[in-house]
Amino acid sequence: MDTTFHLENVGIEGDIYASNGKATSGFGLFVLSNERIEYHFREEDMSLNEAESYIEDCLNNLSDETIDELSKEMCVWKDGIMTDCYPDMKCPDGLSDAQGRDILRFISVSDIFIYRNPYDNNDAVFGASILVGMEWEFEDGIEVIIKGKKVLEVREFLGYGEYAIWDKSEYR
Repeated sequence: MDTTFHLENVGIEGDIYASNGKATSGFGLFVLSNERIEYHFREEDMSLNEAESYIEDCLNNLSDETIDELSKEMCVWKDGIMTDCYPDMKCPDGLSDAQGRDILRFISVSDIFIYRNPYDNNDAVFGASILVGMEWEFEDGIEVIIKGKKVLEVREFLGYGEYAIWDKSEYR
């Protein structure tokens, strides 16, 4: 499981949800937004090499169909906020009309949290919570929930992380 993608400035950070109170973070490219962002994961759940492999093989290797679906879901979410909640909200020129991949030029990814299935430690499929900001006055960010390479949900940032990716009832 050797990767060509490597995180930089890898270090330990506090994580109140980890059994040992620690997580690992490092910086690297996120291809979708072409930004250097901070990735977070718990080494009690996965090794650095496993996290880097997931980033390289899945997160930075999304299919065109997945990117199109993600873009579509972000537009649906954006349109709902702008129509139902804040019809007079100020936003950059073009954002209110952006559809499909056009929305990608208005986003900025800040962090990605990578998780192992909390209900089955032998599950080889990892998941991620991608925190996305958008150039507008709406204060809450977008959270993109991914399992493997599949986009599960685009929503307002709620912060449930791993518990938004796997359904506990599937593992009883």
